Amino acid sequence: MESIADLQISQARFSSFGTSFMGPTLSFFSHNLATDTPKNTPLFFLAREGYWLEKAYQQYLSGSDKQGNSCYLLASRAFLFKLLLSDSRSYEYSLKGDFNGSFFDLMRTRFLLSNAEILQVFSKDIIQELVYLPHDRKKIIAVLNQHQELLDNVISYIKKPYLAYLASLGVTAQSTLHLVDLGYSGTIQSLLTILLNKDTVGHYLISSKPGEHRIADNTATMKGYLKEGVKLGEGYLPLDRSMFLESLLTAPFGQFRSIRFNTFDKNTFDFYYGRKVASQRYFYELEQVMAGALEYCHHTGKHQIEFNSDELELLLNNYLSKPNMIPRSTKHIFDIDDDVTGNGTVNALQFFGLA
Repeated sequence: MESIADLQISQARFSSFGTSFMGPTLSFFSHNLATDTPKNTPLFFLAREGYWLEKAYQQYLSGSDKQGNSCYLLASRAFLFKLLLSDSRSYEYSLKGDFNGSFFDLMRTRFLLSNAEILQVFSKDIIQELVYLPHDRKKIIAVLNQHQELLDNVISYIKKPYLAYLASLGVTAQSTLHLVDLGYSGTIQSLLTILLNKDTVGHYLISSKPGEHRIADNTATMKGYLKEGVKLGEGYLPLDRSMFLESLLTAPFGQFRSIRFNTFDKNTFDFYYGRKVASQRYFYELEQVMAGALEYCHHTGKHQIEFNSDELELLLNNYLSKPNMIPRSTKHIFDIDDDVTGNGTVNALQFFGLA
């Protein structure tokens, strides 16, 4: 049995790692959000990464003796792919990337349709057919367009509560929606722009597609505070190995998959999530890591300590490229699920040979 002294040492080890590894990144991002966002503009922090990004932002503001309106917003690519399955404007995003398998598997894994929903909409001949992306993209779009009315019926049970959920957070009341995420291509921002028919501004640590983009009848503006205009695989380490940051910046639950009105109170909602990865199963350890990072954000805000991008890149490059920089005791919380691309669970340290 672990003694109290051992437990305190373990907590200090996790917290110290969080201070040195995540603290500067979260402080840098929070400082830029605080100085770049128009005054009194609500910020909506997206996806699982937004859970800790929003807490860090509030800690930084608290240390700076400032106030800012922010909210954590449940969203995921796969959920929005499903929600917009009958909207052809979304196919540019949902049918991007590679896929090899049956049409049934495509609907189940990328669009979160249940077995019953797939059988309700498509014939057995269609669901058994093998499809390959990007080669069969036009054929898949044609099939989806032919079944648009049936798809509308299938997704209506999640669309109504999700729009009500967004309204309850004040999202739909915004003329221009300011969204915050780790990065990088702005897929969730683009999908919310389509769903809500609103202009959006995306605030990212790294943005692969900075600037203004015309999406349907609206404008989506994307900003990257650490780096802009870099793409995955081009050699920019904080992006190429962003899996390290994503694995720690995660909410305590799995991928957001569905929403319903509560059976007993239609003004509240029931949320449904996918499986948990290690960082979520051992969330109490992740909380110790992030406690150090959040305390550091408060400290830098209070004492007006700032990092420039060169300093942060130097720190991240050391952690992301050199073995033994990350404590072995934290190895198991560097898991991340990559279900949308079909890779399952991946451990960042093992993937990049730093375990």
